[in-house]
Amino acid sequence: MNEYSFLIAIGAALLGGAMSPGPSFLVVAQNSLSKSRAHGLATSVGTGLGAGVFALLAALGVTTLLEQVPTAYLIFRIAGGLYLLWLAYKVWQGADQPLSETTADEHKKGSLASAMLKGFVVQTSNPKTVFIIASIFSAVMPLDPPSHTALYVTLIAFVLDFSWYAIVAISLSQQNSRAFYQETKGYFDRFAALLLLALSVKLFVSIF
Repeated sequence: MNEYSFLIAIGAALLGGAMSPGPSFLVVAQNSLSKSRAHGLATSVGTGLGAGVFALLAALGVTTLLEQVPTAYLIFRIAGGLYLLWLAYKVWQGADQPLSETTADEHKKGSLASAMLKGFVVQTSNPKTVFIIASIFSAVMPLDPPSHTALYVTLIAFVLDFSWYAIVAISLSQQNSRAFYQETKGYFDRFAALLLLALSVKLFVSIF
């Protein structure tokens, strides 16, 4: 079992990355506050799946290949930046909607699946995440990893990312949190939109 001890270091690094503020936190927080606990948890499932996909790609060496194809990497980063811009616009646009109106509209759409998809897309639209995970793996992964390593790191990435954001979703969907959000919705949504905008601008600056 000692041959898998390196997974502890990978798990610790992945958990630290999940807990650092970013687009995923903003989306989980907003869905938990403006919609429901279920929507927040569904978003957490999506972010966890995204982290799992990135971990699998890194374990299989796909990220190294992507780094060696500058055009593909450029397209990936531009697409991620554009999605973050679009998300910032949508959050800003809904800032003046009353909480009850927003919640009712989302329930009409039956949007747990869309909440999960949003979490997944936000996670995977940030190309920096995949290369952070790749750098963790390159520093910790043994040259000749034991069998099933790719499966284990994928599961670890999903469980840790989902667990952290599930804690965020449950905490922020408490009645007192939602009451506070209802009073400050316009300010909170605009602040979240500006943060998403700043992240997208930072990504584009790093590209060009």
